[in-house]
Amino acid sequence: MAPGHPLAARRHDPTSVRRTRDARFAGFVLAGFLLAGATGGGAAEIVATELAPRSGPAGATMFTALSPDQSGLRCENHFGDPQMWGRRYTELMNGALGTGVAVADFDGDGRPDVFAVSKTGPSRLFRNLGGWKFADVTVAAGLIRNEELTKTDRTDWTQGASWADVNNDGRPDLYVCHFNAPNKLFVNRGDGTFREEALARGLALTDASGLGVFFDYDRDGWLDVYVQTNLLDSAQAPNGQRDRLFHNRGDGTFADVSDRAGITGENLAHAAIVWDHDDDGWPDLYVANDFTEPDRLYRNNRDGTFTNVIHRVAPVLPYSAMGADTGDVDNDGRTDFLVADMAATSHEKDQRGMAYSRTLKGNTADPRPGETPQHSRNVLLLGTGLGRLREAAHLAGLSATDWTWSVRFEDLDNDGRLDLHVTNGMVREYQNVDLLDRMVLAETPAERINLMRTSPRLEEANLAFRNAGDLKFEPVGAPWGLDQRGVSFGAAFADFDGDGDLDLVYANHEGHPTLLRNDSGEGHRAIFALRGTNSNRFGVGATLRLETASGTQRRTLDPARGYLSSSEPILHFGLGEATVIRSLTVEWPSGHVQRFTDLPADRRFTITEPAGPARPAAPPGAVPTQFVETGAAHGLALTVEESFDAENQPLVATRFDRLGPALALGDLNGDGRDDLVVGGTGRQPAGIHFNQGSRFAPGGTLPASPVDDGPLLLLDFDGDGHTDLLQTKAGTNRTANSPSFQPVLHRNSGAGLSPQPDALPPLPISVGAAVAADFDRDGRPDVFLGARVLPGRYPLPPRSVLLRNTGGRFEDVTDALAPGLREAGLVRSALWSDADGDGWPDLLLALEWGGVRFFRNDAGRGFTERSQEAGFAAAGHGWWTALAAADFNGDGRMDYAAGNAGLNTPYQPPVFLYAGSFKPGTAIQAIEAQAEGTSLYPRRTRKELGAQIPTILQRFPRNDAYARATLPEILGADKLAAARKFTATELQSGVFLSQPDGTFRFAALPRIAQIAPVQGLVAGDFDGDGRADLALLHNSHAPNPGLGRFDGGLGQLLRGDGRGGFSPVEPAHSGLVAPGDAKALVRLDLDDNGWPDFLASRNHATTLAWKNGGIPSRHALQIRLQGPTGNPTAVGASLRLELTDGTGQLAEIAAGGGYYSQSAAAAFFSWSEGNPPRRLWVRWPDGTVSEHPLTNTTTPTLTIKRP
Repeated sequence: MAPGHPLAARRHDPTSVRRTRDARFAGFVLAGFLLAGATGGGAAEIVATELAPRSGPAGATMFTALSPDQSGLRCENHFGDPQMWGRRYTELMNGALGTGVAVADFDGDGRPDVFAVSKTGPSRLFRNLGGWKFADVTVAAGLIRNEELTKTDRTDWTQGASWADVNNDGRPDLYVCHFNAPNKLFVNRGDGTFREEALARGLALTDASGLGVFFDYDRDGWLDVYVQTNLLDSAQAPNGQRDRLFHNRGDGTFADVSDRAGITGENLAHAAIVWDHDDDGWPDLYVANDFTEPDRLYRNNRDGTFTNVIHRVAPVLPYSAMGADTGDVDNDGRTDFLVADMAATSHEKDQRGMAYSRTLKGNTADPRPGETPQHSRNVLLLGTGLGRLREAAHLAGLSATDWTWSVRFEDLDNDGRLDLHVTNGMVREYQNVDLLDRMVLAETPAERINLMRTSPRLEEANLAFRNAGDLKFEPVGAPWGLDQRGVSFGAAFADFDGDGDLDLVYANHEGHPTLLRNDSGEGHRAIFALRGTNSNRFGVGATLRLETASGTQRRTLDPARGYLSSSEPILHFGLGEATVIRSLTVEWPSGHVQRFTDLPADRRFTITEPAGPARPAAPPGAVPTQFVETGAAHGLALTVEESFDAENQPLVATRFDRLGPALALGDLNGDGRDDLVVGGTGRQPAGIHFNQGSRFAPGGTLPASPVDDGPLLLLDFDGDGHTDLLQTKAGTNRTANSPSFQPVLHRNSGAGLSPQPDALPPLPISVGAAVAADFDRDGRPDVFLGARVLPGRYPLPPRSVLLRNTGGRFEDVTDALAPGLREAGLVRSALWSDADGDGWPDLLLALEWGGVRFFRNDAGRGFTERSQEAGFAAAGHGWWTALAAADFNGDGRMDYAAGNAGLNTPYQPPVFLYAGSFKPGTAIQAIEAQAEGTSLYPRRTRKELGAQIPTILQRFPRNDAYARATLPEILGADKLAAARKFTATELQSGVFLSQPDGTFRFAALPRIAQIAPVQGLVAGDFDGDGRADLALLHNSHAPNPGLGRFDGGLGQLLRGDGRGGFSPVEPAHSGLVAPGDAKALVRLDLDDNGWPDFLASRNHATTLAWKNGGIPSRHALQIRLQGPTGNPTAVGASLRLELTDGTGQLAEIAAGGGYYSQSAAAAFFSWSEGNPPRRLWVRWPDGTVSEHPLTNTTTPTLTIKRP
């Protein structure tokens, strides 16, 4: 080898590797950081070195691109195999297109080197010379022969590459995956050269291999490998290949253990990412599959086997999963997960192809029972510590990133939060509808392929998103210099210049790799390199938890992430303004745990694992929660089967056959205990369940009905001392005004319920809300029925009704007393409450495509809307869902919580809907629109709209033209102007807080509460601190399948601060976990201990019951009122409890509210030790006020009789 050759020094001086590495890290051993006796004996060591001076800023952007001429990183990514546009076309386009890059310091000089893949040409290894110069050492390192450098049409396509130390000698080896050719393993010989040993070591797999993902799944200290595969032969195996798991025998050789480990089934994998999704310390594996084959999440069973649990833990999956990555994006100490799809970032791009793909059968059918739905968008799964995951891609602003390959989380600006880099582009616009239509008309496969080959490339901009905190990501591709256009594939991060921030390299189609230098000049930072002793030598799988003055961060070392690539095996932390790391915890795969304190920022740390075996860790105990699910023990694990019906307005985005079931509580048998009625459906009648004290027992069913039940009310409507039942009807599976929608009053004679057909006037209403109060103070509860929808004419307002109780019979007094209620809108919830404090129950409505409306009770003589004057209108129109009352800000007046659709849906306000007849002779059509810039566009595709309005297909024979057209151009400006316009400007759930001037101010709930639509909603003091809290249920499966379920939440407990603010309580701590299509939520006391418990219904799933265990040193009190004949539970009363220190708590007795809910007719109060209650004031429904001294505070339940 000639003197001066890049590898000459290493070949002549084998000790120089060790010497140069020591020189790089020569610095100082921080003696204060030595942890004697750390979980395994022996001294643990941490060594810190100064970082190199920062490289920038050198330009206008944070990242600076270095050309191949500047860096020497020249490796053209050839796609020269003629079979790619021939018999291997399908395999190429559907699975084997991309390539990757891999980074590691292979020669031990302290500088990370780069291996760049070329699909059909020579892949190349580049040694980092420092100063942003790289030398091609491919031949000298023994990776290929010199004569292979010019071959660019190889048929053994190269895919991805990863560095891993397979034999635990402290040197990274290189594993290169191929399509239809043996994979190669280049073992690092320590002198700058490699020897290919895949066959000898058991890794020469011939398949459609994409990437070897190295991880220590059995935690024995040796790296095992999972090989992801894709499509090998589209004719023989159209659903892909079987992935393989190879176990390291402990000597650097491998055995295929796929069968024994439970790795089964066919895959079209684009990524396999290690992710401890349940935080049990054992590495699990997520496999991202393209097309209809669902992704897999292999849970590590800790015994060498895995179980696919994806359908148990994830609410939604992508349809065409691409690259993926992990990271703690919200800094809550749990690792989250992003998997990419190909959803477009603009209306035109979406309509050109991806929107149409969502209308295909595989994307629009409801999933089979027990399976997770797939949708054409990115999915962001949030770890909860429960095994179950929340999903927040829309909320975070990451649901659409164009035709994406790699997604990588790293802290690029050193502010302590993980940002996101995305590579994009496609060799052709593969989903273009017009192109696909032309291909269908082609006569031969060769002609079809040629049409695709001769079409233009789909070059797209790469993207970058800054993590702004609180699950908000902001696009920063252009200002950060990361918006290069082209077709880019795998990406890897490394600190190429040693300055402590992360630089970037990624692969390009038919081009050289792109190298980007991070010139960020802001934020402190730290780099950690690990040296394993009992664990694998580079500490792969180790987790670091770091705390600074600005918060906590968590990282796990798994270099193979993103897409077909592996990054430098280090962990980078941005520290923001923090100059000291207060504490650092290192959790090694072996079980060793090290802790260090007061580390300086702006250093590179090398941490060596303690020698010797780790002490056995105690199994993690169950985290105690305030609420415990006890539905089965109480006889409340009930299931209602929904009757899923075809909708009669195809363009409407929501379905009205999955609104319930409703829940209502009341004493039906006169034993003093609240019984339960669960609403029925067209397939299953409503059920009665009697409270027997310790559990509920079935008590029969109501007569069957062809339509679903709406909300239910249990009250003594006829004044005979027995609780009656008002059963409303809902849905759209009958025509408007069908007698099937007539509500039924079931009279309780003391011997059972019997329908009273003459108790109600004709009311064929599809009901959304039913609430009762004595609005005129005549001693009898009156009823408001809020209409949800007019079947076949959505979103036109249906007819709601105000019913006066005349003694067990009702009369419609809407037009006489409250004409504004008749067509108030699409009512989702209603609530009687004294909003203005005058002692009379007012009426609040929550509307879809409307606002929260406030109708003031004019002393029983009528109702006047005061929404504008009172401040409710200022919140804007939304898709309001639920209402609940409590004094959230502690001013002694009622405030109101209002559920809404949230921010984690495809809709971002403002949202528009036009209703009209856009085709002569047709019924009402509802057409959704979205704004982009200053223009308005349809949400539906050309084929969807054209099926209802055929003239659109004639006016726009080409889909590309339709994709560019505005809504006025498509429908006609005159027809659009004649249509009725509906708008939603506010989609956040929030609270209306009372102000000193008697008005209300809207404030949004914490961002995590916006993760899904709110359904069930209950307010009260649930933790005994004297401040009103909120419990809410999330999710909706009502949207059409092509739109996707709004299913990101698990429910949420929000702890009130007494000033109108709220803090989220994690489900793992609260115990309130309600996955699926959760609906009604009611409050009751299951065990008579005074603490409020909960019962929740779920659509097509079992109900859930939570028992409140209370809080030590705090006390709870349930108060029930005994009212007069006609209103024995005193519905409409308000109560104020005064404590010894003079502070007070406020409550009301309501019948109906929340969503499809009627809670127990009780008020719940609380106090802390040393501050017991002193007196209670009750304002009764007739307006009289009574005062009641409280001397006995030991009883958990108190009944107050009206004087």
